[in-house]
Amino acid sequence: MRVSDIEFAGPAAGATIGVPNRLGSTAVPARRYDPAGAAWATLVWAHGGSFVRGTLDWPEADWVSRRFADAGLRVYSVDYALASDAVKAPAPGNDVAAVLASVAADSGSGPVFVGGASAGAHLATLAALAAADAAAAGSGRAADALILEYPTLHRVQRPDPGIAAATAGLPEQRRFGAARISEMYDFYLGGVSDPAPVVAGELAAARLALLPPTVIVNADADDLRASGEQFAEQLRGAGVAVSESVQPGTVHGYLNRPEESSRALADATATVDRFVAELRRIAESSERAESSLR
Repeated sequence: MRVSDIEFAGPAAGATIGVPNRLGSTAVPARRYDPAGAAWATLVWAHGGSFVRGTLDWPEADWVSRRFADAGLRVYSVDYALASDAVKAPAPGNDVAAVLASVAADSGSGPVFVGGASAGAHLATLAALAAADAAAAGSGRAADALILEYPTLHRVQRPDPGIAAATAGLPEQRRFGAARISEMYDFYLGGVSDPAPVVAGELAAARLALLPPTVIVNADADDLRASGEQFAEQLRGAGVAVSESVQPGTVHGYLNRPEESSRALADATATVDRFVAELRRIAESSERAESSLR
């Protein structure tokens, strides 16, 4: 495996950035992971961190990317601009979208996927929509699949007594109650702006219908599982092919803790393996469909 740090032209290159910055970065850092052999597909990946934390050295970025590369994927882990007093939505998602657009333009005919964990999954969803828009306009290429790991996609989640019971005994730092979710989104969105930033789970079905086949893996005892499950239902209602599963016995953020125990390592490995299997299935199905049209 070869690992290299690179930069992509950002969405704000050549533009005047206001305060707060809602455009994105002038240059977006990323880390590229090339598999030992020929790559069968490319993945653009975004770590989580409640929109405000995370680095390319986090296990959720580095360890995960290495596992995907071991499975034959070329991976671009994106160091998107984090939300802060000076950076607000949609800047973080614009950074991920810029990397996806650039990677897709250079990837030839191989499959291109986008995905992320937690808040990064939200940003990956927005990037997939931006790619679909560009493809429809004839100026880009849509992603072939979207993968979401324990995603947060709604400012207000529907109540789920079963999930609430499963998470009731967790330490406070592992909980995502209504107040914490609201505060997270309020800070990320940064109040009123024109146009208003997009929240993926609030989009109409006609908009969600533009998303590619989507694979969702939720943590088991995780308040945000309600968001992932609701989003899966929304996608199915919009006609999007969805594969949805739960990694048993896990809590939110487990991909960031693969070395905690042998069980943690097994859970994280099983999740990456599940994503890879689903991505191969989607790629093979697409290839068969294309062959039938030739």
